[in-house]
Amino acid sequence: MRNIVIRPRRHFRVPVEAERITPDLFAPLSIEEIRSLEVWEGNRRVALSELFDISGDEGPGRAEETQISLSGDFSRVKRVGEKMTCGRISVAGDVGMHAGNGMAAGEILVDGNAGDWLGREMRGGSIKVLGDAGDYVGAGYRGESCGMRGGEILIDGNAGDYLGEHLCGGAITVLGDVGDFPGIANRGGAIVIGGDAHLPGAEMASGTITVGGRARVLPSYQYVETVEIEGLRFKKFLGDLVEEGKGELYAASVEEGRG
Repeated sequence: MRNIVIRPRRHFRVPVEAERITPDLFAPLSIEEIRSLEVWEGNRRVALSELFDISGDEGPGRAEETQISLSGDFSRVKRVGEKMTCGRISVAGDVGMHAGNGMAAGEILVDGNAGDWLGREMRGGSIKVLGDAGDYVGAGYRGESCGMRGGEILIDGNAGDYLGEHLCGGAITVLGDVGDFPGIANRGGAIVIGGDAHLPGAEMASGTITVGGRARVLPSYQYVETVEIEGLRFKKFLGDLVEEGKGELYAASVEEGRG
């Protein structure tokens, strides 16, 4: 597998729009050609080589056999892996907003934290974050009727608000806690939360949400029964009935005073 290593030359004070960092674009290029690719740093258009040290195996190569290794602080570097269709990106550190936007296939592994809008409108592939993630994981951007449509996102830590907003497919798993309104307007995806959640599934029409910790459940959900999932007991609810929804919500523990 061809490996390309990228390290920041300095601390970034303004965001870098790095949608060009993808195996699809890098695979047919030499290292020198990759260095000459341009991105936006704030309102300046600059070559990648001005911002990053870039080294690795010479090209060309096949995109599906290309790995991009990001090492250092990429927390202000946005749109890494946007629309990638194959290959692998590994991040040894934090990554900024919009990582994996619209990706169709391939793999992104973040050994750190991820910013807001991780996997926005993702269609396939997998994203794994070993730390925490921000708001709007797997969501659709402003005005979009669908967010994530396929693929998998796994977050080992916690996630922020509006997890999986307008989810239309795929699966999101968060092992820790999440913020407000996970699965809001869910239209067919699956969300599994290992910890606590606040008001999951508002306006949900279909799909499933499973909360392994404590959930504050909206009053527009109808309790059905207690079921066993993988040896654990969950309260099963149907809703959101305000939307005539057929979604299913499972909660291990329900906070008193629903809604």
